[in-house]
Amino acid sequence: VGAVRLLQPLYEPLKAVSPSCTEALFPEFNEVNDWNDCSLLPRRVFWRPGAPPLLIRQTMTKANMWEASTGSAVWGGGIVLSRYMEELGSAFWEGKRVLELGTGTGLGSVTAAKLGATRVLATDRDAKVLALAAQNARANGVGGTVSAASLSWGRPGPEAADSPLAQSWDVVIGADVTYNRDAWPVLFETIEAARAPCLLSASERRPNELASLQDAMRKAGLTVELVDSPMRNGYGADKVKLFWVRAPQGPTQEGAGKGREGILSVTGV
Repeated sequence: VGAVRLLQPLYEPLKAVSPSCTEALFPEFNEVNDWNDCSLLPRRVFWRPGAPPLLIRQTMTKANMWEASTGSAVWGGGIVLSRYMEELGSAFWEGKRVLELGTGTGLGSVTAAKLGATRVLATDRDAKVLALAAQNARANGVGGTVSAASLSWGRPGPEAADSPLAQSWDVVIGADVTYNRDAWPVLFETIEAARAPCLLSASERRPNELASLQDAMRKAGLTVELVDSPMRNGYGADKVKLFWVRAPQGPTQEGAGKGREGILSVTGV
């Protein structure tokens, strides 16, 4: 036991830079609910091409993992989303106004800011998670670009003039925000209300979950294009997909369902 305690300070930073944590090789938990240690590390490392890595703090621990918000750790969908955003490159993100739904640790928002977005709003309904996202933005040098705000999903009423959904956005992003099937209708309403192309990453944790999600989006009147994960191996490659989604009206949404090329043409890149 003493040896384990002595090695713990070495284990955590080494685990954080291992491919199992940086490349989303394994799910957050398996069939018997054994948690992946990556979710329980105090800090995660995510490599960036030709740039310093992102350092993302997590607050989920072994002691609180069954009570902590799911947003207190980075999930596989978040890693896939961040990697795909990097592949789109700074030419796509420069100058964009980006709204993130279900920000969690803020990885997506931090990535957008690092790639040149001029304004990023990280939203969630959990105050502790919002504080964590803001902290991660500051720690990665983008606190001046990324702000955090509470957002409840669904169409805002006429009295909600100060809602983030009443503001203008170029792109909406979200990672692992589809795990609760009961919340799909209000998620779809939120995407429609945002009036901007939406890039979502979603993980398949149940059989045919992503096919059902795609079908539900289309029945809700959304245009959807499925994009393969940029990861090469493991869970992030096999079980996580990306969706370009747009609602059926709004000049900023024209072409969003055409994937990367359509979005680039719409946003003037």
